[in-house]
Amino acid sequence: MQFVPYRMIRNQPRDLRQKLKSEGAFVVTNNNKPFALMVTIEEDQVEESLYLAAQIRAQQAVSALRQQAQTEGMNKLTAEEIDAEIQTVRDARHEG
Repeated sequence: MQFVPYRMIRNQPRDLRQKLKSEGAFVVTNNNKPFALMVTIEEDQVEESLYLAAQIRAQQAVSALRQQAQTEGMNKLTAEEIDAEIQTVRDARHEG
């Protein structure tokens, strides 16, 4: 995977478009830290591409939640403990 600095977007947009066309995708960095992914899309596939990007973000969020649950030992809760926690949250919502 190719990395390009954010300043290239501002300073060299034509070079960036050519690079994207040839590479297909790359990671945009700011201060050498990745913060965005640029990928080529077809004009008639914009909606599908946005949908797929949303799916990726959702999968990343679920993975992060699973990792947090494992780190905090919550992955060892019984079904009854999970149900009790859900009920506690629901009760708090109705009170507020």
